Amino acid sequence: MLRYVSRMLVLILVASLVLAVPLAAQDEGYVLRYPISPDPEHLNPFTATTIAIGTVMRNIYENLLGLDAPTGEFYPQLAESWEISDDQLTYTFNLRQGVLFHDTGAVEFADGDREFKSSDWVCAAQHSVTEDETQSAHPEWLESVVGYEEFLAGEAEAIAGIEAPDDYTLSITLTTPNRLFLTTLGVPGIPCEAIEQLGEDLGTNPVGTGPFQFVEWQRDNFVQLDANPDYYEEGKPTLAGVRFINVPDANTALLQYRENQLDFLFGFPTGQRLAIMEEFDAEYNEIPGLNVRYFGFKMDQGFFAENPLVRQAFSHAFNRELVWDELMEGARFPATLGYLPPSMPASTPANIYEYNPERAAELLVEAGFPNGEGLPEFSLWVFSSAADELSLPVLQEDLRQLGVTLNIELEDATTYWDHIGEDDVLMFLSGWSAGLEDPSDVFNFLFLEARDDTAYDNPEVNDLLRQAMSEYDEAARNELYQQAHDLITADAPWIVSAYSKVSWLQKDWLENFNPGGGGTYTARLADVIVNSDMLPE
Repeated sequence: MLRYVSRMLVLILVASLVLAVPLAAQDEGYVLRYPISPDPEHLNPFTATTIAIGTVMRNIYENLLGLDAPTGEFYPQLAESWEISDDQLTYTFNLRQGVLFHDTGAVEFADGDREFKSSDWVCAAQHSVTEDETQSAHPEWLESVVGYEEFLAGEAEAIAGIEAPDDYTLSITLTTPNRLFLTTLGVPGIPCEAIEQLGEDLGTNPVGTGPFQFVEWQRDNFVQLDANPDYYEEGKPTLAGVRFINVPDANTALLQYRENQLDFLFGFPTGQRLAIMEEFDAEYNEIPGLNVRYFGFKMDQGFFAENPLVRQAFSHAFNRELVWDELMEGARFPATLGYLPPSMPASTPANIYEYNPERAAELLVEAGFPNGEGLPEFSLWVFSSAADELSLPVLQEDLRQLGVTLNIELEDATTYWDHIGEDDVLMFLSGWSAGLEDPSDVFNFLFLEARDDTAYDNPEVNDLLRQAMSEYDEAARNELYQQAHDLITADAPWIVSAYSKVSWLQKDWLENFNPGGGGTYTARLADVIVNSDMLPE
């Protein structure tokens, strides 16, 4: 009884906090109530690696170009136009004039000048190129630029291939053609003063140029953004602000959505998906997704790195169809092909790990562990918000049938993503959301030169992916990706679990919420419109 009462008290307290944001559009406008879980680890664009961080930050910071999530096309953002030289080596960006940084009080601007200029971008670019992961986790943004290697090694004071001839022009020269350069160019528009003055506080005092500006962050409660009054895009945003509300679990979120305390529902409680789809039929939305869910093995050290046949056995042992088609009520598509979303080119590799417990048992015999004899107990690390995912007990039971003991270790997301990169974690749950229907948007981030937490590093795969970056012929490029996919799946660095569906509930007074296959967080909130005539009394 005590546990029940305590839980109800938590729900009441959470609901009261949400109700502090009014439903009806007042004179000052409508504040969007957007659920998130877990809480962002920080709001530093240079060290951002999780969806929780990106969900908030994409509304605060902007890049030279924006990427339209539904279409995959680039559009002008901080650069109002751009040109690429005939040899595909030099990119010239013409910056938008009169763009102002947010006036949050966190940064003191030189001479009071808040205008974004080319020198700010150069400052941010150089800050991103470092081997110090506490400063930047994204040196890859500029790795194809002339002078990158010398600057990274500390042998040059500037990146030679980046020039700013005036306040509103940037010129970037590459060492070799790279068809993906614009896709990976993630350097944010941030004032030099913020980098210089804030230091470690950059992650709690974001200052950008985006349609919304940072106001307040109550940890594990909410992040409040207000509309940027100086935003350069006329008429946007129409919202007065966005409150990203940290909802502790899917059942609480559903309760709050029913009570009109949230504008969206992005996750459905286990076992209630079909009932919710029926209850909210007019508010249910679904599009094919570009996320891949997987259980990763450490490939650079430890037991799994030394035992490829065991990795393959585990992949054959897992009953994906049972999990996603039945137990999880179609929440995702079971990953019965390879490591790419099925809509991508080269998505069907030569090595497919269908559910086959007999083959799994044979592989354990070949590996020298018949019936699991001689195997240690294993720990699977899982972020706490996925604790109810039924893939966990199914995988646990499937492996038990082989004589394998798998222990589930839950960890809060505030430490999880750092922890799984450490040596004591040999197996972990993760996922990746691509933004484009291009194999590079998975392979280049997860399998190229040990970039992901699996630390997968196959020189032959690296060479194929590098070739594909500069291959402009689509057929030839897809053949390279096919070869890479075949090699990767043969190595079995993952137990691939599922491909996503992007599904959500949305209140009927909202318009222009348009995510892409990468997930609901890719929708541009500056485009969202509230139809005040449809708001309940």
